[in-house]
Amino acid sequence: MFRNRVFTLAVLPAAVALAVGQPLAGSAGRATDPTVGANVLVDLDHSLAFPQNKQNEPAITRDPLTGVLVAGANDEIGQPLCRGTSVALASPCPFKPGAPTSGFYRSTDNGQTWSGGYLPGFANIGHTSGGDPTLDYGPRLCPTGQFSFKCGVAIYYGSLVDPFPERGAELGSVSRSIDDGASWADPVIATSTSQPGKFVDHEWVAVDNKDSLSRHFGRVYMNWAVFCNFCAGNGNVKLYISHSDDEGRTFTPAVQISSADQNLAQGFRETGQMAVASDGTVEAFWTEDEDSKLGIPSLQVVATSKDGGDTFTAPITISQVADYPLTGTPFDVVDLFNRVPGMSARVDCFPHPASDPSSANVYVVWCDFSNNHGVVKAAVSADGLNWTLLGTIADVAGRNAFFPEASVAPDGRVSLTFDALTQPPAGTFIWQTGQQVYDAYYAETAPGGGSFGPSIRVSSASSNPDGSSYNNLKEQFLGDYIGIVSGPTSAFLVWTDSRNADQCALVNDYRLAVYAGSKTAVAPNPDQACSTNFGNTDTFEATVSY
Repeated sequence: MFRNRVFTLAVLPAAVALAVGQPLAGSAGRATDPTVGANVLVDLDHSLAFPQNKQNEPAITRDPLTGVLVAGANDEIGQPLCRGTSVALASPCPFKPGAPTSGFYRSTDNGQTWSGGYLPGFANIGHTSGGDPTLDYGPRLCPTGQFSFKCGVAIYYGSLVDPFPERGAELGSVSRSIDDGASWADPVIATSTSQPGKFVDHEWVAVDNKDSLSRHFGRVYMNWAVFCNFCAGNGNVKLYISHSDDEGRTFTPAVQISSADQNLAQGFRETGQMAVASDGTVEAFWTEDEDSKLGIPSLQVVATSKDGGDTFTAPITISQVADYPLTGTPFDVVDLFNRVPGMSARVDCFPHPASDPSSANVYVVWCDFSNNHGVVKAAVSADGLNWTLLGTIADVAGRNAFFPEASVAPDGRVSLTFDALTQPPAGTFIWQTGQQVYDAYYAETAPGGGSFGPSIRVSSASSNPDGSSYNNLKEQFLGDYIGIVSGPTSAFLVWTDSRNADQCALVNDYRLAVYAGSKTAVAPNPDQACSTNFGNTDTFEATVSY
């Protein structure tokens, strides 16, 4: 079937895949200067029209024994081309029921070339893949019943699963590969929270894989959110965790980690991610509302488990956070996802954690807009209970940072990646200027942690988000996150890039009408009204050598 078909992925030609390669400015006194390698295209589509040219929300992991990289992304190459519409405010490019979304990609040469296809096996469980990838690795379960890297490595890919035919609620699954993504076992449903009018989203996989002395070494955890179908923008969100001790073949019943008494129809909670510390401490992060009357998430919190995910603490406050503006945009009635000034694509400032293989430390990073300027902030904890704020760890002059992710190398070096968008002209607060561009950046600490060095640009060409789009054309769209994984000598970064995307005048006219409150505007068919490269968002990878 189409979803199981394997494609060959192209690498950018040498003239396009430019190596940035410059050393860090102002980095005197550091043990090494990170060097950015070529930007490599990790993609299935080639010269296809919208929405088949659309890819976003990449994730990445690495087999520590073989060095093979395995990535995932939402990929719409299986969707039909746009059929157009004559109905006001309707989508001209509706999703096709049963078309897969979860793409996987693998590289056996440190990211220089990639191959891949669609994650297989969903038809065997009566579903289709729904995207939102998350990846991690763990030790194999040996014939003795113990987990050990001596028996190999398992790669885990968390994905949403959609019912097919379209009946029932969206769920979360985990697929397993024991040959670095060359083949995959059928996905297993990991979420046990199916309820009428509810759906699973923002699932996250983390494995207890750092220290074999951990009581639950090898355990696979799934963290997810349950959203309300009839609520807007983070309304009535509940957060859960389950785990598996048999390489993801079965999962325990869900444990709710967020409180049950906040039921606002809009606002309150932004989903986060989770990490497992080297000592086996399980830590789940999200953004919570400090004042339930306001319905605006304003606290970074963590729920911590010392018994392998069976029980969790009440939410522990790590820090206050000023998210990108939650109100005063044309999107208030639709959702409370946040917008960076100058860009209509939604972003978020929820917490993104990374555990340290060399200690019990867990770091967590997030974007913050406290002074009307977007920076990346961080905190660290050795026990998941007591947190030390690290302040601002990345700040790009003239740009607002978003989508931060962190990873920690075996020697304790902390690597950070994030995107940063140019600020609109002074005195303006425009949500879609069409003039702003963003780039991917990288910063790191010395081995063992410490302060972060300067941020360096990773992307060899800037991206204009105005060439990206939701399928309904109403807003730009870059997804919700990017990815990074650290090896002994290099970090590997993946991000959603729109350097190859073209803007479209008729789409912009339609968006402006929607933002102005029009009830009669009809979307153009972008496959007829725009260039072929409209909406062409790609996953790019770059290797940063320490």
